[in-house]
Amino acid sequence: MYGEDISTVLIVGAGFSHHVGLPLTSEFTDAVLAARDFRSGPSRIIVDFLTEFIYDAFAVPRRARGERWPDLEDIFTCLDLSANTGHHLGGSFAPADLRTVRRALLSRIIRMLNQKYEAARKGKAPSWRALDSFFSQLDLQHTGFISMNWDTVIERKLALISPLAVDYGCDAIAAGVPDVPDRESFRYKRDYLKALKQSGVIKFSESKKDREKANRRSTVVKIHGSANWLYCDNCRAVFWLHPDQWQKIADQLIRADDLSRIEAFLRRRGKLPADRIDENRVRVQLNCRCSEGAALGTRIATFSYRKALEFPMFQKSWAAAEALLQAAKKWVFIGYSLPAADYEFKYLLKRIQLSRQGQPEILVVSGGGRRQGSFDVRKLS
Repeated sequence: MYGEDISTVLIVGAGFSHHVGLPLTSEFTDAVLAARDFRSGPSRIIVDFLTEFIYDAFAVPRRARGERWPDLEDIFTCLDLSANTGHHLGGSFAPADLRTVRRALLSRIIRMLNQKYEAARKGKAPSWRALDSFFSQLDLQHTGFISMNWDTVIERKLALISPLAVDYGCDAIAAGVPDVPDRESFRYKRDYLKALKQSGVIKFSESKKDREKANRRSTVVKIHGSANWLYCDNCRAVFWLHPDQWQKIADQLIRADDLSRIEAFLRRRGKLPADRIDENRVRVQLNCRCSEGAALGTRIATFSYRKALEFPMFQKSWAAAEALLQAAKKWVFIGYSLPAADYEFKYLLKRIQLSRQGQPEILVVSGGGRRQGSFDVRKLS
């Protein structure tokens, strides 16, 4: 049975990642809007576009702070209910536009999370060092994670201990993104074009034999997806990349047609200076190995109350989470507040608790108070 060696399962939320500089869920919107102060770049153009959408759909002033914006749960739910049923949300946003809004918001969140992480890594506050100490003392052979987050804090910390090897419980394949070749390094154009084509195909980072050695991996189940996953709609394979390649992953979210739609919309509103267009062009679109026409993208279960959990990797991830919860003697909740939007997971917890022969030991670690969701990891060391 999956996870039969796991005696302790750590169920982590945004409060867990808060200790390495990532915002709590309630702080996400302000962190996303911080790109308004960027002079240029993908994040700035994305936030300009999102600001226009929120102005049109929710009548929120363009320069309003995040506290004036609707909750992210409400935004994603409105997007999903409209786009997934083929309906407009106001006269300016057709279903295709709404899907672009959704991908733009996801791309900006992924960029924001990594920017926050990199900024915090330079300072390495006491909470950062405490989390490092916590990971160094974990018995990873008998400890598994169920993460409610998209971020890659767990993976980054595991990578500091040993070469990163993760069992996500959903048959995710370790992969990498080839570097885009430099034109000047090729004498003939045909050789450059061949190399460019090859750079647009995902590459495997391990052999089939390596993938079968799951007992050597750290168990990390992410039931809402992950910022370092790419998914193929053709063969339904899911690939996981090292967190250091986050920039290339974020680039895959905004496709060429998305960027054209964003630029055309902002140009009509007079919000897109000409000198910002060229530098934001989408890089080489990454394709799956199964077909040249199968572009890779992401499948993330957002904060929406209507999470799209019908994809194969989510179904496998939820089954893996159930197996971990059934087997573990101890359930440890760290920085997770069981928000209303996670009602499916709350039901899973209750169902498993009532179906077990022996009740698990339950430990909740949360700071509460003014820093709700924070915690002292040394309590578990």
